[in-house]
Amino acid sequence: MPADAPTLDQKPNADGGMTPASEGSGHGAREHRVPRWLRPWIPMGVLVVVWWVVTDLVLQKPRIYPTPQLVAGELGRILSGESPLGSTYAHAGATLARLLVAFLAAFVIGTVLGIVAGRVKSLFDFSNSLVWIGLAVPSVVWVFVFLVVFGIGDVVPVVALVVMLTTPVFLGSAEGAKAIDRELLEMAASYRADWRSRLRDLYLPAILPFMLANGRVAFALGIKVVIIAEVVGLPNGIGLLVKYWKDQLYMAPVVAWGVLLIVMGFVVDRWLFGYFEKRSLRRTGARVSVVSAE
Repeated sequence: MPADAPTLDQKPNADGGMTPASEGSGHGAREHRVPRWLRPWIPMGVLVVVWWVVTDLVLQKPRIYPTPQLVAGELGRILSGESPLGSTYAHAGATLARLLVAFLAAFVIGTVLGIVAGRVKSLFDFSNSLVWIGLAVPSVVWVFVFLVVFGIGDVVPVVALVVMLTTPVFLGSAEGAKAIDRELLEMAASYRADWRSRLRDLYLPAILPFMLANGRVAFALGIKVVIIAEVVGLPNGIGLLVKYWKDQLYMAPVVAWGVLLIVMGFVVDRWLFGYFEKRSLRRTGARVSVVSAE
């Protein structure tokens, strides 16, 4: 075959030369035609179209199966602050305050207990079994248990949240503390480093990737637990609004609140946890798995 003869993986171009057949064609080229920022929104667009077809053209029961148009209208009312039970912003603020207080408390408690358990094997084995038993219990069961113990009030969602959210943070911190090189611990002891230095320079860098991974799970779980607690019996919060509209058999506001909570969780996961995860990866260069809970 002549040296300049075309091969099967080449095709003629406009200048009379030959270019690789894969260049400018095939799956890779088609993928580059879609802007990167648009790609995550394509599945959501398909989901909205399917949702509209099923609810508007097939089911045709808008009070029970709301259409995207109805949900969009309710989103506008929520953002304007309109609600039969008072300002939506006041209810959302109460929910977020409970979630934030419990999340911070769970992070502190879970981190401290996890570091201690991670350095004492017998304590880790004992507490690890208890934690997994606790994770096996559904969230709604814990809410009812604390309702019986504490009665209706703000104590119930906060205590239930702290108990449920401490477990994944505890497991992440304990696993991170176990992974610390023993030689580093011995070096810190030989130099007589105080506990602040050990915590800042040794423990926190080691457990941070684990804490972030399981912290994502804890935050998502916290949203579910606080809404359940408010639905069961609290005088304010997003859960109270969800219960009100459910009792009215009008599901469009319920779905609208669900959309807002999903967006909030997505923003916190990508922007807040994502930011700290990138910083952690620069130092450790490794990702860790997460603990799932219901």
